[in-house]
Amino acid sequence: MSMFLSCCRKTSDPSVPPSAGGVGAGRSRRRWGFKEVVMVVWYTVAYVLEFVLRSLWLKDRKTALSGGAGVELWPRKLATAKFTINDMKTVKNAVAGATINDVLFGIVACGLSRYLAIGSSKEVKDGVRITGMAMVNLRPQPGPQEMTKLMNSDKSGTMWGNKFGFMLLPVHCFHASNDPLQFVKRAKSMIDKKKLSLEAICSYKLGVFLMSFLGVKLMSLFNYRIICNTTFAISNVMGPQEEISIAGNPVTYIRNTPSSCPHAITIHMVSYDGKADLQILVAKDIIPDPDVLARYFEDALMEMKKQATQDQSTSKF
Repeated sequence: MSMFLSCCRKTSDPSVPPSAGGVGAGRSRRRWGFKEVVMVVWYTVAYVLEFVLRSLWLKDRKTALSGGAGVELWPRKLATAKFTINDMKTVKNAVAGATINDVLFGIVACGLSRYLAIGSSKEVKDGVRITGMAMVNLRPQPGPQEMTKLMNSDKSGTMWGNKFGFMLLPVHCFHASNDPLQFVKRAKSMIDKKKLSLEAICSYKLGVFLMSFLGVKLMSLFNYRIICNTTFAISNVMGPQEEISIAGNPVTYIRNTPSSCPHAITIHMVSYDGKADLQILVAKDIIPDPDVLARYFEDALMEMKKQATQDQSTSKF
């Protein structure tokens, strides 16, 4: 994203490059009490242990969304769910302390639950867990890095290339709910615990260790096993919040998605100029109707927005 934006300019002022938000790994400075330290240690140990077990034998239950070894070679199909940032902010404001990431994961959890309830040949019980993988940027400063710092990386500690870790994000599927905001509340509760842990940093350090001492092949096998034993990948990239152009041509939307992963479904959202496009890439022999899944995601946001508006109206009286 940073490389792409460096080639763009604001439509309103062609002499100015666009800016994009982002979330680095920097933790806010605050005093940590004994309870907080214990929670950090507990969550870190628990999540890192699960991360390691995922590379061995621990895996998700087989569902209509499951991929596996070899699925990266299967034909793919793409669909797009379209949101507006204002709608997502309406939902975010209805849940105390929530973020756009919480709302996104709540939408995904709701949509996947609905798809499994309707599209599975076998009945899926409430509470069944599937697991997503998310990449976390570990740079304190997102976006392009200072060239002088990169040239003096030994002194500054700034590294070339990507620096990211992984987090495993569980989704517990619930088919019926009178309050769709419960999906966002559950997502927020889970993500808050993940943020409190050092899972992403430890996964990065573990990868560096495997690469340095055991070689590229074992490192690749480690990552491949984790992907095979989870159900989907998810990411959210914040793009420019104003209209931009590239080589004088206005940019209508920004979408991206990776391929060649053993997951049967990957979900990636990029926001741009008040809109957000969620790309849904699926193995079409496993999930033949990604357009239906995209509609479930869009419907989930609309239902959450409706509930948030109703709750706001009720609170005024």
